[in-house]
Amino acid sequence: MRLLVPTNWDPALIERLSRLDAGVDLYGVLTTSLIGTGGSSPDNVDMAKGQAEEYITRAHAAGLNFDYLLNAPSMSNMEWDKSTHRELIEHLDWITCIGVDSVTVTIPYLVELIKRQFPQLKIRISTIAHVHNVARARFFESLGADSINLDFHVNRDFRTLEAITKAVECEIIVLANNLCLYQCPYEYYHHDGLGHASQSYNPVHGCYVDYCTIRCTLDRLSDMSENIKCRWIRPEDLHLYEDIGIGMFKISGRAMPTERILRAAAAYSSRHYEGNLHDILNALAPKIGFVNAGPTGATGHTPAPPPELYIDNQALDGFIDFFRKQNCLSECYRCDYCRKTADRLIRFDRNQVDEYVARLTGALDSLSDSAFATA
Repeated sequence: MRLLVPTNWDPALIERLSRLDAGVDLYGVLTTSLIGTGGSSPDNVDMAKGQAEEYITRAHAAGLNFDYLLNAPSMSNMEWDKSTHRELIEHLDWITCIGVDSVTVTIPYLVELIKRQFPQLKIRISTIAHVHNVARARFFESLGADSINLDFHVNRDFRTLEAITKAVECEIIVLANNLCLYQCPYEYYHHDGLGHASQSYNPVHGCYVDYCTIRCTLDRLSDMSENIKCRWIRPEDLHLYEDIGIGMFKISGRAMPTERILRAAAAYSSRHYEGNLHDILNALAPKIGFVNAGPTGATGHTPAPPPELYIDNQALDGFIDFFRKQNCLSECYRCDYCRKTADRLIRFDRNQVDEYVARLTGALDSLSDSAFATA
């Protein structure tokens, strides 16, 4: 088993991850880059290229591979602009020169370009490409993908997982600790907004509002069953995926603090975790206002730490068995398994939750009535 673990660029991660029983690949990206990324980056980390090169060298010395993210869902057609395209090639050349082992991409054209001009780089397909069936997996493999991060929405669809692993020869990776809503309606918009905000050439200059995370958090706190429906995988259940040929598991959370990343990595490496499952999941804290300093010069703020949820991991023994026969995609609306599980296992302070929901609702009201644009 290998783990694909996020870096927030803290050097302390390297040595401690190198001591885990599982093999580890790190993944990360500069806060702003040419292609951009579809995920949240750590706050207040402004790595220069030279520092990134030194970090990757240290990771290699500790026996860790490094995967560089190029996984924004779109480049706004700038990949076809001659000047930007030349910068793209220079960027890929820099990535190659600093010893990056693999790159994670979403855009099919980039797979072909990298495979042709930078064959020394292994190519991983991002979860943002939404590979959730055999046809899409075979398509990306035919373009030259060496491994594929599957769409996390199929994490509990074992029939589909097994079919994909049998249909392709490339490595299959599943995302283990994600807390995104099941079949999230904000997902495409979220990745697209983050991608544009993190692109160095994009005219939005980093301007971004955390609408999707506010909405997602509000939905999960208003209906606790959504926390159970999320397609996380317990460390104790990894063997079910290994049994069908999946040997690499991705941990999400580049924006998480170092200790939370290490806690999650240690739990999945040992295949066991006692305590609150929520503590090893990637639970984003929504920000209100403009998250990055854009043309407005404003920055977002977290209104308060989100309410603590307690999900007894040991009480979830056997939880996954239900999904080995259930078709969630067609039957979720009339099934109450996740709701009953949430009612039985999730503990929280009702006053804290209600207060936080009210704050997020107020933030959404200020966005929908355009108050932020008229103040």
